[in-house]
Amino acid sequence: MSDNLIPAIRGALPELRPAERKVAAMVLAEMDFAACASISALAARAGVSEPSVTRFCRAVGCGSLRQFKLQLAHSLAAGVPYQAVTIDKRDGAAALVHKVCDGIAAALEDVRERIDPAALDDAAAAISAARRVCCIGMGSGSGVVAQEASLRLLRLDIAASAHSDGQLQRLAAGMLGDGDALLAISLSGCSAEVNDSARIARRRGARVIALTQPGTPLGREAQVPLLLPLSSASTPYSPGVAQLMQLAIVDMLAIAVALRQQPAVLEKARRAKAEAERSRSAGAAFAAAASARP
Repeated sequence: MSDNLIPAIRGALPELRPAERKVAAMVLAEMDFAACASISALAARAGVSEPSVTRFCRAVGCGSLRQFKLQLAHSLAAGVPYQAVTIDKRDGAAALVHKVCDGIAAALEDVRERIDPAALDDAAAAISAARRVCCIGMGSGSGVVAQEASLRLLRLDIAASAHSDGQLQRLAAGMLGDGDALLAISLSGCSAEVNDSARIARRRGARVIALTQPGTPLGREAQVPLLLPLSSASTPYSPGVAQLMQLAIVDMLAIAVALRQQPAVLEKARRAKAEAERSRSAGAAFAAAASARP
């Protein structure tokens, strides 16, 4: 077994059974939780049986859940896992610059190599045809990405909204119907609020697009799953990497939607951007004039 369990889990992914892969996805997304949780809590969070958790532990080289949790806790304490590199407490600023940039570059390269172009095209088609699009996500990671997604779509003259509150998500999902789309964003794919909202939207007839990892409950709930590379899952110490990956896919999606728009819509978006820039320039000129007064 590797001294650092995290790379060992990622390396074992291709050989894991589907249920074991769900456990791996949950562990990589929520390592602090996994290092402390009981077997029943781990099974419930991953959406698998308790024996599947035990088999996962053995598949990554641990004889028992107890050994797995000890090894995971040791891995987290020994160094800060950051994608394919490990940041050590002894690293100086220069080392951090290189390691952080290397981690981000590796993650984006993983996205480029493993994102499914057909799924991206399907998602763009669903959004382009939608009467309105509701973007949802929880917390400072996926919630912020949902806000960014709605802003990108608004710039394309698409009626888009974003919600990061669980009750508002469910309410907004219940207002959707045929001809609408829900873009649900969750790295772990295990958020009860987001998953409930996806189920509600689908029952109402909306098209559900999920930006998540493979093998998650959210991915199974969606008609169009946009899957982040599992091997590049974030850790509690590197949330920015996962967010950058999500934003990269949102950018791809927005551009794919823009390419489907009619010339009149794109011209309208261009005029709106020009007006915004003109307002900023006028504000800057006013501020400069005010500061020049005696």
